[in-house]
Amino acid sequence: MKPFHYLRYMVVVWVLTILSFPPLTWAEDEEENPRMPLAMEVFLKKPGHHLYELHVHLTNISDEPVNVDVRDMPWNPTDGPTWLSAFRMDAQHSPVKQYPPLGRFGSRMVRLVPGESIQDRVALNPRFPSLLNDIAQAGVQLQWDCPLSSLKFVCKPGSPNTITIPKNDPGKPDVYAIDQKACLALEDRIDLITVPQDHEVLFLLASESIMTDLEKMKSLLLQVDDYVQRCHPTWTNSWGVSFFTDEKFAGFLSEGENKRYFEQGLWQQANIGQYSSQIRTLFRFPWIKKRADTVYLSLYRSSQQDHS
Repeated sequence: MKPFHYLRYMVVVWVLTILSFPPLTWAEDEEENPRMPLAMEVFLKKPGHHLYELHVHLTNISDEPVNVDVRDMPWNPTDGPTWLSAFRMDAQHSPVKQYPPLGRFGSRMVRLVPGESIQDRVALNPRFPSLLNDIAQAGVQLQWDCPLSSLKFVCKPGSPNTITIPKNDPGKPDVYAIDQKACLALEDRIDLITVPQDHEVLFLLASESIMTDLEKMKSLLLQVDDYVQRCHPTWTNSWGVSFFTDEKFAGFLSEGENKRYFEQGLWQQANIGQYSSQIRTLFRFPWIKKRADTVYLSLYRSSQQDHS
């Protein structure tokens, strides 16, 4: 066979071979990379004047526990395409330019039992720098695909995949009914020292004995969870606690005399523990090498359980 005819013959064989296999369908791709049984819900919140953010909840809708990696959550930085889009509500439905956060998050697995959710927020103002102008001039529509093409989650049945901020939205902060008297009582109960402004962190007074007693520690953290839900309704379930044996040292290292206390070794002795509600982890004695350890401690309570 002449070279030209042989080449043409091989091309025909190659095309027929390709056509003999059925195309890879979305369903087959889903079998190879199945979606996680996490139902996503998205809510628009206004924590401050002309401040907009999305609260994202992912809930385990299966009958079995599911292990998820916080690195894969929708609110974390990603190097790939973003799941969230925004458009001006003008005649052209023109897209709003966004600057998704860059970087990589460390891997941390979280075990969600049936009905348990993991939550966090997406701040819209820094993500869409022209957001306020776009709202004033035309209004903005936020949208995402269901199911999401870039994420392996599903959407809660009936949950919308668009949110509209109308033109000239006044941007008034959300208003919540908070029982201040009850909150003060809860603050006394959990030995609250302070809640730093613009941070979802609580500084608590605690002893080493409660830090080493996991039953008492979980009881305390459940009370902290009650306090957060009742007194800080703008927070998600992604808050933190830092425990101190002396309120004199309570605060971040960058504040006041804490850097000097740290250099003297005093701050490390007083900061006996930290808790992250998002990763359900208690870090005990983090500054003492021989005593430091981590404990997985979920505060989830089903609707049938007592919240008292």
